[in-house]
Amino acid sequence: MSLDALSPFRRGANAPLAGRTILQIVPPLAAGGDERATLAVTAALAETGARALVATDSRGLAGELQAIGGLFVRFPAATKNPLAMALNMRRLQHIIASERVDLVHVRSRWAAWTAVKACRKAKRPLVTSLPVDGVRTRPRSSFETAVAEGDTVIASSEFVAGRAETLFPAPPKRLRIVRPGMDLSKLQPERVSGRRVSDVRSSWGVAAHERVVLMPARLAPGRGQQTLIEAAALIKGQGLDDVRFVLAGEAAKPAFARELDALTIKCGVQSMLIRVGAAADPPAAFIGAAVVVFPATEVDGVTRTSIEAAAIGALTIISDVGSAREIVAAPPHVDAEARTGWLVPPREPATLADAIHAALSLGASAREAVRRRSRAKIAEAYSLERMTRDTLNVYAEALAR
Repeated sequence: MSLDALSPFRRGANAPLAGRTILQIVPPLAAGGDERATLAVTAALAETGARALVATDSRGLAGELQAIGGLFVRFPAATKNPLAMALNMRRLQHIIASERVDLVHVRSRWAAWTAVKACRKAKRPLVTSLPVDGVRTRPRSSFETAVAEGDTVIASSEFVAGRAETLFPAPPKRLRIVRPGMDLSKLQPERVSGRRVSDVRSSWGVAAHERVVLMPARLAPGRGQQTLIEAAALIKGQGLDDVRFVLAGEAAKPAFARELDALTIKCGVQSMLIRVGAAADPPAAFIGAAVVVFPATEVDGVTRTSIEAAAIGALTIISDVGSAREIVAAPPHVDAEARTGWLVPPREPATLADAIHAALSLGASAREAVRRRSRAKIAEAYSLERMTRDTLNVYAEALAR
């Protein structure tokens, strides 16, 4: 990460973060922690001359933090035990005092209560991050409301911010949107070799002439595999015999996988639908598919994978739930000339089938135009540089206040 990418956060006496000590609290990835974002922000802080501490019980981060100029502080950030959280408050107060922390950013809803109490006692500004898919139900206790009690509250999307404003007793007045950041250099079509694409398609067992409709998602009820299977039956009835549907994902529960297999047989599409494990090379899988679909029925079905598919320029179809409209631009929300993908209502196989048919029917020029606009939209909103710069802006604003 260069200083040019992080301008105006340059080193020097007048730099807003130079010489400051910033503490991020993050649980392990398995407990919902966003380790990639934590590491990226740590590297950016080090570049700007700040002192970057990360409090976590993810020991695997220690080496990576040291390599990028960060400092590892062992801290049980994933605990949900009220007694342990109270003990953590004292532990965090000690860390703030001994390390002379200027600002705390807690990336865990369960550690937020501890951070709120400790920062208020220490009179330090606090930044909290809402869960990536937002809070689903109205909070009922101080442990649950704490995630929205930071001096600044970060939401990963406009959808999450809007939900927070309606669910919390006192809507956060200092909500800031910082979208997830990803290394887009790994999602450039020209960097994916034909051999990689060929290997992925061979693993699916599809013929060279067959067009693939790919659904890369864990097999779970909220992800919408049933809707796609029913849409496949409608596509088959339209006479498209060169289309293969690939469900690429592990089953959350074996019983659900058996239900999908039974539905496949019932709909008569077992000859055109393949169920495989999660793709080992997602960029090649996206390029090897003619269309990539995410027919989620629930908010958490709009995943990072859908952003990655749109980033590489796949013809992407997403259910209009959660933050889907922020990932894909489609009529009636934009003009047809500005389309970057397709939005469809959840649980509507006929509408999904129509969108798949429309995507498959595009001519070469129109298809390339959609791909180009999709890549540009994601590059503007979801780059790693944009995420780190926005996060540092939040820190600087909170410290100035």
